[in-house]
Amino acid sequence: MNKHASESCPRCQTLFVCKVNSIRSCDCQQIELTPDELQYIRDLARLEYNDGCFCVTCLTALKAQSHAHFLTTIRDV
Repeated sequence: MNKHASESCPRCQTLFVCKVNSIRSCDCQQIELTPDELQYIRDLARLEYNDGCFCVTCLTALKAQSHAHFLTTIRDV
């Protein structure tokens, strides 16, 4: 039986269960991310959140934030 770790989301401090040992069962699998969105969130996690795992609510918000970031980047080009 895999044990899952309770974690505090580094962005909102909400407690959630991280199922990294059973990733297909993890709540984060509900969120579909493009490669660009995934890279944006990974970079943000590394730079601002000490590589922490995000809760589903924050992951959804960061996905939307990545869209705003990409739109701003495109306009600035």
